[in-house]
Amino acid sequence: MYKIDVSPDPKEVAAIEARRNREKDRQSRFFNVRTRVMGVDVKALNSQVEERKLREATEQRKEAAYGTYQMQYDLVAQMLEKEQAERTRRLARKVQEFREQKQQLKNRQEFDFWDPGRFCTEFPGRFGDSDPYYGPASLQCFAGEDLDRAACLKMQQEQFKYRLERQLQEQRQVKVDEKCSGMLNDQLRLAMDMQATQLAKLEESCRVAMMSAMANANKAQAELSEFHNLHQSAYNPISPAVQHQQPLSSK
Repeated sequence: MYKIDVSPDPKEVAAIEARRNREKDRQSRFFNVRTRVMGVDVKALNSQVEERKLREATEQRKEAAYGTYQMQYDLVAQMLEKEQAERTRRLARKVQEFREQKQQLKNRQEFDFWDPGRFCTEFPGRFGDSDPYYGPASLQCFAGEDLDRAACLKMQQEQFKYRLERQLQEQRQVKVDEKCSGMLNDQLRLAMDMQATQLAKLEESCRVAMMSAMANANKAQAELSEFHNLHQSAYNPISPAVQHQQPLSSK
């Protein structure tokens, strides 16, 4: 007779050993009364729901505060834009008035390349010593011989007074503009400080709520552990046969 080698296949042996180990792990999880939880943990679910509601309420308060401060910032920005536009229009109006008064075509002093003989033809002939077209450089009048000196001095004084009043008015306007700008800047800084304070308060309230929720969860967990310990000490250990049948009946 022939001798037959009936040694098992290593792959089958490894598969059987793996299944045996998985079964042992499963039994250790099911039969360990310290880590086993029967049913649903209602307190944990309720605490999760409360935490989610608290988080949603906090987010809503943050969004409402952000919308309020955003409206205030938009209002301040609109005021600043209006002030800048008004200042630009005022400056353009002053420039236009200066051009209309001081830069007229008939009063220009530049040399015109297209009309080189303009200075020779634009003045009429001499009519007398008091001719307004001739000044001291034309040698028509000398010191002590000017008959219109009083009128010239009066006109110069009026011009000086007018220019002085204009300068004072411009200085007052500049001070008013600076004061308005300072007030707007102060309002903007105050609004930013208030927003920072509100955000800090919201963060502090969120942190306190999170700490309270964490403390409640820890307290519930401690009470549950104490209940399990009391239950375990009050009753006798379950027999192995009952331990083996209990997971099957709980499914």
